[in-house]
Amino acid sequence: MLTSSWRQDGDAVLAVVARCRAHDASAWKVLYDAHFDFVYRVARRLGTPAEEVEDVVHDVFEVVFKKLDSFEGGLLTTWLYRITANVVSDRHRRRRVRRAFEGLKVWIGGSAPESPDRIAEKNDAKTDVERVLERMAPKKREVFALFELEGLSGDEIAERLGCPVNTVWTRLHHARAEFVKVARRLGCLEVTP
Repeated sequence: MLTSSWRQDGDAVLAVVARCRAHDASAWKVLYDAHFDFVYRVARRLGTPAEEVEDVVHDVFEVVFKKLDSFEGGLLTTWLYRITANVVSDRHRRRRVRRAFEGLKVWIGGSAPESPDRIAEKNDAKTDVERVLERMAPKKREVFALFELEGLSGDEIAERLGCPVNTVWTRLHHARAEFVKVARRLGCLEVTP
C-alpha cells in the first residue's frame, strides 16, 4: 500500500504508471484515488459548474486511461492539470454552442405536445439553423453537423471523414465559433454580454 506522499516521489509515480500501463486494476485505483481531489479542485477553479464537476473528473480519467502511454515522466499533476484544463475548455465551448441553440429555440425531441405555435417556432428555428449552416465553410459545417446535430463521437467523425481525430477537434472548435458568428450576423441569435 502506498502512502499519500508517493505523489511527490518521482520513482513511485513512475512505478504506479508502469503498473497502470500493464493493466493492473489496483494501480488504477491508486492513481485515481490519489488524484481525484486534485482534478476535482482544478475543474471547479477553472469554472466548471458544481453539477458538472463529477462528469468532468470522469472524462479526465477516461483521457488519462487512453493516453497514459504518452506520459513521459515529470510531474504527473502537471500532465493531469493540462488534461483537466482541456476537458473543462471543451465543456465551456459545448455550453456556448448549446446556449446558441437555445437562443435559436432548437428543440430535439421532448415530450411537450406539438401545438401550432411550437411547430411554427421549430420550423423557424430549423430554417435559421439551415441558413447559418449554408453560410459556413464546408469542412467546418460537416464536422459541426456530425458532432452537434447527429451526435457522433470524434472517432466516428474521423473515420467517416478519413482524417485524424485531432483534425476533427480543431475543425469543431473553429466551426462552433463560426456558427455563433454567422448566427449573430444573420440576426438569428441575440448577442449576449
